Amino acid sequence: MTAGLLGGILFLAGGIVAYTGTWKGWIRVRRGFGATIGFAWLWIGLALLVGAVALLVESASRPAFFVLIGVAAVLLAVGAVGLFWLPRFLLPAWFRVLRGDDARPSGRA
Repeated sequence: MTAGLLGGILFLAGGIVAYTGTWKGWIRVRRGFGATIGFAWLWIGLALLVGAVALLVESASRPAFFVLIGVAAVLLAVGAVGLFWLPRFLLPAWFRVLRGDDARPSGRA
């Protein structure tokens, strides 16, 4: 549980600085594996934190435990997919511009 909290905090912090563009050292502009790995860290960190909280509340409330485990599973799935690809709406605008994508859908203003 402690490892989940610490790992979650580290992954979450890495994901936040990746999403904000504060840290860009992880970027590989090409598409495919590793292209969005920094953004995946945010979702993996959230999954670890929610999973750790679920373990904390397990003895107090079984329904809350199962809901939190479900949320953690969804977040982990987004993080796992994010290692390879993230949908456009989950990518920050600065990354779409850097990658050469149109900043506006269908070129509309």
